[in-house]
Amino acid sequence: MSLVVKCENNIMNTIEIPFNKFIGINKSENQAESLLELPDSENMKNHLGTVHASAQFALAEACSGEYLLHKFSHYSGRIIPVVRKSETKFKKPAKGRLSANASIDPDVENSVIEKLEQKSRVVIPVNVVISDSSNEITMTARIEWFIQKIEQKA
Repeated sequence: MSLVVKCENNIMNTIEIPFNKFIGINKSENQAESLLELPDSENMKNHLGTVHASAQFALAEACSGEYLLHKFSHYSGRIIPVVRKSETKFKKPAKGRLSANASIDPDVENSVIEKLEQKSRVVIPVNVVISDSSNEITMTARIEWFIQKIEQKA
């Protein structure tokens, strides 16, 4: 079975991935402040009335993928990215709308393209910070992506 995700300018659209769309992840209106957001919704609440850990993780995973799509857009359509491993730390109960930002370590960024070109595969750890509507950091994550270059048919 194959999954077709809507693309804009040959870049996969993370918010069109069926699960992300289902829970309501969307792109932030102010990209300087955050990359992706998850609106406040009763459907995302846990038994304490705060945002469920699974919803926070879903936003973090989507944000890490969105970040890589933008950072390495020149590889769009030529790679297959898959989450390999993740580590999360929940810091405070999350309330309201959530925002997510991502980054990679500069030394990793400098070696990614070289490794991908030499070995046709690379592992990229992405750091994510989730904040709630009070601008409190509620969760941090390190999501490791396995990326494999796919052969282009002539």
